[in-house]
Amino acid sequence: MTNRPNIAIIHEGIKREPQILNNITSTFFAQAEFHIIPLPAEQNIYMLWSQLKQDDFETDVIEVVRSYSDTAAQILDGLTRDDFSEVYLFFDCDGHQNNLARDSGMSWPEVLREMLDTFDNETELGKLYVSYPMAEALRDVRADQCNCATQCFWPICDLVHYKEKSAVSQHYLQHSKYTNQQWAEIMDVFAMRASCLFQSPSVFTFEDYRHSVSPKTIFDCQTLWIRNEQIFVLSAFPEFLLDYFPRDFWVRNITQRDTYRPDNCEKNKAG
Repeated sequence: MTNRPNIAIIHEGIKREPQILNNITSTFFAQAEFHIIPLPAEQNIYMLWSQLKQDDFETDVIEVVRSYSDTAAQILDGLTRDDFSEVYLFFDCDGHQNNLARDSGMSWPEVLREMLDTFDNETELGKLYVSYPMAEALRDVRADQCNCATQCFWPICDLVHYKEKSAVSQHYLQHSKYTNQQWAEIMDVFAMRASCLFQSPSVFTFEDYRHSVSPKTIFDCQTLWIRNEQIFVLSAFPEFLLDYFPRDFWVRNITQRDTYRPDNCEKNKAG
């Protein structure tokens, strides 16, 4: 371990997310003056919430992850929260999961909102990014088009099949081998899709994006569709990159403004 500052990235799974995060690190942070440390939680957002809730969110999330993941415990050997300048969490929406205790009295959207309210600052408790419906949304992309390969929305009742059905774009399946060009395409589509979710008549400018879009406001827009038993497909990973880097990064990557066609989207028929 070097003397560089550390950034913790807590993620849900032990297979897909490490590939994505390792690729992000090598592609965008190879020369960074900090050390990114991925930490598998090995549980979904609702299981993590249950553990944190028992202690009224007073126990540090780093320690909770250490106690529930042997892999994370090994990685964290000799480290505490004070050794991390920033903490990010990447989890799936997973609306089909039923990991809430019957006595919790909360629905999964209510839990997700509480988590987003709690984890909203990377330098304090941490900042949560949510993939809708799950990490595989990253590959559910058609370059230069604002809709995704599975057509914008996915029914909550059929989320168990999303992982399989989202594997339709061979161009984006190998997460560990994404190039700068592929990431640019992914971020470009994300910007168009986020603009569509927020019902913007044109693709967000950098300034409008920073003013309007956050993990919490994305969730607020999603709730309109959740009430109709749907999820608007949107990945957390390009969201993180566009949040993290300054304006010139946006300008280099968000280029397909003329291909944005929100008037053709089924979103305009929402009830």
